[in-house]
Amino acid sequence: MDIFKSCVDRQKRIDKVVDIIGNDDIIAKNLLIKERIINPAHYVVMLGETSSGKSALINSLFDKKILVESVKPTTGVVTEVVINSETDEILSAVNKDANTEIIDKDKFDVLTVKPGERLNRLKYVGACKDNKYNGMRLFDTPGYGSLISEHEEVLKDFIPESDFIIYVVSYRVGLGDDDFQFLKYVGEIINDNVEVVLAINMCPSDVQEDNKRICEIKKSVNECIHKDVKAFFIESNSEKNPETSELWDYIHEKVNDYSKKEELSQTLKNYQDFILGECDIKINSKIADIKCEKENVEERINIIKEFLDKKEIILETIDEAFSRIKVKSIKLIDKSDIKIKELITEYINDESKWSMKEETFALMQHYYVPKLTNEETENLTTYIEDEIISLDRLLDNVLNTEITKLENKVRINTPSYTKVMEGIIEKHIGDTIKQAMGEMFRRTVRKRPGKIKKYNIYSRNLKKLTNAFEKSSVGEINNNLNNLLKTVKATSLKGITEYLNVFTDSIFFLHDSLTWQTKINEISMEAIDNWANDVERAIRKYLDELRDTNKDEISSLFDELSEEFSTNEKELEKTSSEELIRYKKEIEFLLHKCLIISFKK
Repeated sequence: MDIFKSCVDRQKRIDKVVDIIGNDDIIAKNLLIKERIINPAHYVVMLGETSSGKSALINSLFDKKILVESVKPTTGVVTEVVINSETDEILSAVNKDANTEIIDKDKFDVLTVKPGERLNRLKYVGACKDNKYNGMRLFDTPGYGSLISEHEEVLKDFIPESDFIIYVVSYRVGLGDDDFQFLKYVGEIINDNVEVVLAINMCPSDVQEDNKRICEIKKSVNECIHKDVKAFFIESNSEKNPETSELWDYIHEKVNDYSKKEELSQTLKNYQDFILGECDIKINSKIADIKCEKENVEERINIIKEFLDKKEIILETIDEAFSRIKVKSIKLIDKSDIKIKELITEYINDESKWSMKEETFALMQHYYVPKLTNEETENLTTYIEDEIISLDRLLDNVLNTEITKLENKVRINTPSYTKVMEGIIEKHIGDTIKQAMGEMFRRTVRKRPGKIKKYNIYSRNLKKLTNAFEKSSVGEINNNLNNLLKTVKATSLKGITEYLNVFTDSIFFLHDSLTWQTKINEISMEAIDNWANDVERAIRKYLDELRDTNKDEISSLFDELSEEFSTNEKELEKTSSEELIRYKKEIEFLLHKCLIISFKK
């Protein structure tokens, strides 16, 4: 992968800078990025119902079955498969505390079916039948219909991390209710640049694209995810070794497309720039510390004291705003619940529909009730979006005012700390990509009492940070807010679809002209109550997460400024001013492609 060679070469020089600075936090972040630089690959995620054949499709790449297959649910955890012909076979368990344990095949198979509470994911590294697939990184996931609630949450968090999705459907079974619910959810939460490929498994021999069942499956998938998917037909095989070369050749071609490689290469460079920015802050801080070594630390902290005092006020503002938004959102859900029930009752009791029981039944399940819940969800998410954007603007105004005051004070009283201050402010406020990366590291950190921070390099996909901010009707909104809105809409859609499925089990009520309206009304009322409960739980959960994310960002800004201004740096303690200047020039070269500076080991 020649396009990544410059990233690898650059990383070697960055490693030297990081090692010299010796900051534990930067070292941990650099290891996270280094793993991604060494193994640059897009994430190809297998999704589908239980026993649709996801594991079998991955196994078809290998000379042996590396993953357990069965008609019963077998995959209970996300399993990463890395194709690498240059290493011996490695099977490992990656735990939630970021520790990795090498395991044998028997334990690997047991954990695949019955994962323990500590397990984050399983990982297989090994050679496949064709070396051209080297470097591909695949993820086998639990079948949606077999998930317990905890695994469902893991999968929902994992899907947005995908670069490519292969959705596997059994030709014999077709799309079931779980597929419809799950596909609608996937359609809501994935980004537009994520390609979804449909693998229709266990097809009869010589099946054609105009096959009626094939057409039905494709049409349904396209409608659920709002994309025109490319489909591959995998024929049944008595030896359970399906011919899948056409599918994998297509995936291989896509992940190795030059534009995709260039996109990933730029992402990796952004990660490296972030690390270099952190190194630059530490070096600037040490240079400033040397210049001001006669100053009293207390005098320095007094210069930024007025700014630091604003921290608790801002955090309280965030807490109060999110509490208000949450309370109002729950009230809106309650009002929506009542409003929808009244409209449904009115619709069912409309005498003009009494002679059209079957039509009323179908419309209620597939159109009228989903339409009402979608409208109310849209109103709810619009309110949340407007309120959070308004809060962001308020916080921006407060911070910009206070930062302007701080900048003036620092430039007048301790000018040597100007660069330190500017670097920290840009990292937390001025650069949206750096903000997104800072948040990513805060989410992946594992804090252990009395020990160095440790980052779980397998907990998240380091994705394109150019998507940190996405367009909305109001302008640019933070991706966290965008994810909240998408997730609430997807939860609403999935919930009402699931709860209205009981209509199918109650169709016999249609033949009783005296009770059919009452029964449909009862079913609808229960479905709306369940829908409202689901949406309320989602609102509570994701508003709390967004609140905590905002508070973490604010706290990180204030804490880093306080740290750099109030302590004498332990890192670089025996480093002279001349050496610090040389390291700073090396960082500038790596960031801005200056003239090559020879770097002594």
